[in-house]
Amino acid sequence: MKVFFDSSMTSVTDFLTKVRPVSVVRNIQIILVFLTLLFVTYVLSIPFFGQSKVNTDPDGLFSEGKIAPETIQSVKEFSYEDIDKTNLEKQKAKSNVPYAFDKDFGVLASGIDTNLSEDLEILRILIQEGKSNPATVKDRIPRWRNRTNEEIQAILDYPKKEKLKNFIQQYTNLIFSKYCIVKEDLPFAKELDKAGAKIRNIGTQDHTTIIDGNLVIPRSQIYKDGPVTAVLSKLASEKLPNVSDSLLKAVSRIGLYYVYSYPACNYNPEETENSRLKAANAVSVQKSRIQANEIIVRAGDVITPEVKLKLDMMNLYATRANLASIVSIFLTQCVLIVIVGFYLIRYRPNRLNDLSSNLIIFFTLWIVIASIYLLSKVFYATDSDLSGVYYFGMFVPVGMLCLLLGFVYDEQLSIAIGFFLAFAVFFASRYNPTSFMLAFTVAVMSSIYGRRLLKRIDFLKAGFLLTFVQILVTTAGYLFDGREFFVSSGAGFFKDLTNSNLFRITVMCFVNGFASATAVQFLLPLYEYIFNIPTRFKLIELADTGHPLLQQLLTKAPSTYTHTFMVAALSERAAQNLNLDRLLVRVGVYFHDIGKIPNAGFFVENQHLIPKPEHIDKNNPALAAKTVIDHVLDGIEMAKKARLPREIISFIPEHHGTSTMAFFYHKALQEISSSARKNINKKDFQYPGPKPQSKETAIVMIADSLEAASRSLDEVSPESLDDLIRKIINSKLAENQLDESGLTIGDLEIIKSSFKEVLLSSLHQRPKYPKPEDTKALESANSKKSKP
Repeated sequence: MKVFFDSSMTSVTDFLTKVRPVSVVRNIQIILVFLTLLFVTYVLSIPFFGQSKVNTDPDGLFSEGKIAPETIQSVKEFSYEDIDKTNLEKQKAKSNVPYAFDKDFGVLASGIDTNLSEDLEILRILIQEGKSNPATVKDRIPRWRNRTNEEIQAILDYPKKEKLKNFIQQYTNLIFSKYCIVKEDLPFAKELDKAGAKIRNIGTQDHTTIIDGNLVIPRSQIYKDGPVTAVLSKLASEKLPNVSDSLLKAVSRIGLYYVYSYPACNYNPEETENSRLKAANAVSVQKSRIQANEIIVRAGDVITPEVKLKLDMMNLYATRANLASIVSIFLTQCVLIVIVGFYLIRYRPNRLNDLSSNLIIFFTLWIVIASIYLLSKVFYATDSDLSGVYYFGMFVPVGMLCLLLGFVYDEQLSIAIGFFLAFAVFFASRYNPTSFMLAFTVAVMSSIYGRRLLKRIDFLKAGFLLTFVQILVTTAGYLFDGREFFVSSGAGFFKDLTNSNLFRITVMCFVNGFASATAVQFLLPLYEYIFNIPTRFKLIELADTGHPLLQQLLTKAPSTYTHTFMVAALSERAAQNLNLDRLLVRVGVYFHDIGKIPNAGFFVENQHLIPKPEHIDKNNPALAAKTVIDHVLDGIEMAKKARLPREIISFIPEHHGTSTMAFFYHKALQEISSSARKNINKKDFQYPGPKPQSKETAIVMIADSLEAASRSLDEVSPESLDDLIRKIINSKLAENQLDESGLTIGDLEIIKSSFKEVLLSSLHQRPKYPKPEDTKALESANSKKSKP
């Protein structure tokens, strides 16, 4: 059973990590991207699919006056034309328009002044005739008939009769100019006090004035005891100082009579209505807004006219708004995918050229998208109050995805995927900016920290980091939204603290941060096993010399084993100085020559340890070359059966590239006649390749040749090592073996110095130790000399 399972997993791994043409991988990527686009659009659009209409007809379940049988919630934010609100605004606009009045200043001359002059002339005549008593005055001057005898007598007793006319004229003129005296009572007196009055002055240069509504006085109010009479009396006392109260009362009463008799203001209803219609027409159509996730009516509540209006508007706009939302989501996802695609092509064009990497990325992304759907169903449940305390982005495991991708691949790829995911969270959170900032910030921080996961303790640090970042962003969101962190209920500090929003969001941030870090620890072994990816922890496991293949290499090809560790030391130092993945290089070197195990004695480094007569005759160059080539093919097959990662297997063929086995090729040319040499195919003496496709495998190619050549040095010195390293590198350059590796001239200089440093320390000359018997002879001679 175990054999069958291991064989099956080997086949799966081989299928997933198989090198395919770039065009095939790109087609697979297009399919995966399209599926992701449909999946994300579907998940984000599900709330809009479910917005059904409700029956508000008179016999419907949601008609006005009935009890709502279920809670109705809007999933989309939209605005609608609110007729009632518009009419209310128009009424407000109308009520703010002043009432229009016409005031004819010609009344002063034609009415009041004329009658006042006539009456005072009669008074003068009566005084001259000696008939100056109140009864006669009231009889001869009908307009003064309602004045009391005391008032008339006060006028008769006033010695300066010539000033009476001026007093009364000034008083009436002042009332006329300041007030608007109307003939009839006004039914809109209260509204007039709020809106004011617009006076069209007839017969003056000041054509229009705006006055307070309380300055428009019906003439019936003039003689009634009240605020109007008190104000007019005070006005008279200001214009007639130093006179008796009886004379003051007489003058004001007579003046008010003339004003009463000739009210100069007339209400103009046509002008008022026209101005109000104009103001109402200037009011724009008012719109009301129904927020996303707004509960329009709860189950058991009475459906009021306002609620019915919202339900009707939701019925009217729901289908249209939902369709627009779905199209908007789809188009936005397309734009985001294009942006992410261009970014990855620009910065990591060759990163995703295998099936396994694409499956890892998209499968993990689908897990997070599915979690967004499940979380939104709970978070935005009709009766849930989670949105009042938390933000949706606090529940989405964005950190898990970006930590994983950042650790397995690199931060650029992880940030790109996190950028796309942050917008998905933004849409799923009903366009909440804090949720977007939570997702995007966590994505960036976890992507950067993912490359720094070197030990198990780093996962714990990652949990604290993600928690701290989320607390900061959530706090900023609370401050921006004006939410309450802590409210005292009088139950005690600790009780209030545990029930506070501050405590709840802090706990949720801890849960999300550490759950994301823990999930990565759970997923990594699964991904390592299924997709056979060379994570740092996987490489550490493979670097254990107790691995079965390395143990076979030790027992069956011990000198190759020694050679392997020397090449590893050279390559790892160069990779370290070039800031490459030195652990990957070390493990790759450990397994680069495992193909020599089946025929270990054939290879020169092992022959002195395995002197068997059945070894292949090396005097047959063609057969010997085939045996050497077979060690590459055998090594690849053995690595696949052992389920080594593809990145490790690539060291086996690429450390030889397509270089020529010069010794056997030269020998083949040397041993046959010149006429037969044309039948020799040089490709039969070349390794199958490919050439090194990375800096790491190119370093191992140089180090492998250098380590073997260094054994032939007669003298180890900096100069001899410089010459040897230069010779090896030049030979690889001459065969164009480094063309596809990406190594630069500067890199080669660093590689030279790194190799030289390691070789000098490992090939140094040791002092010749003396024989024990020589040491004893010297001790004996010394003891004889010391005796007397």
